[in-house]
Amino acid sequence: MRGVTHANDPVAAMPVSAIFGFLFGARDEQQATVELPLRPEFLQGEARVHGGILATLADTSAVYLLIAGLPLGRTLTSIEFKLNFVRPALLERGAVAARARLVKRGRQVALVDVELEQQGELVAKGLFTYLLADRAPPPLQAQ
Repeated sequence: MRGVTHANDPVAAMPVSAIFGFLFGARDEQQATVELPLRPEFLQGEARVHGGILATLADTSAVYLLIAGLPLGRTLTSIEFKLNFVRPALLERGAVAARARLVKRGRQVALVDVELEQQGELVAKGLFTYLLADRAPPPLQAQ
């Protein structure tokens, strides 16, 4: 997958996206893709990709999906997720791809299904829940 440029996209612009090197792919109202090129520093002691790294990829892909349809003045935050690991992600197998699919978006809660794959094989599957809320007004500055 090749990264797609999304001008002014808040998820792509987050510092953590640059730190991990996420490549942001296609996105529409129902699904989005994000890829993580692997580096040796992502490995845990058994030479497998650390589960926290994979969870960050999955969460980022879900937020990338949801943020595109979020009206101005609204924000979102994670309230719960469950991620099942079904096979290890290994450095020599190359990048891990996340595909986020919208399950349900309501006024206050959104639910997203995420699958992580490496070389076409399922690595992990998760369900992510987000609170959708009005953005708090900026604090008043003292004069």
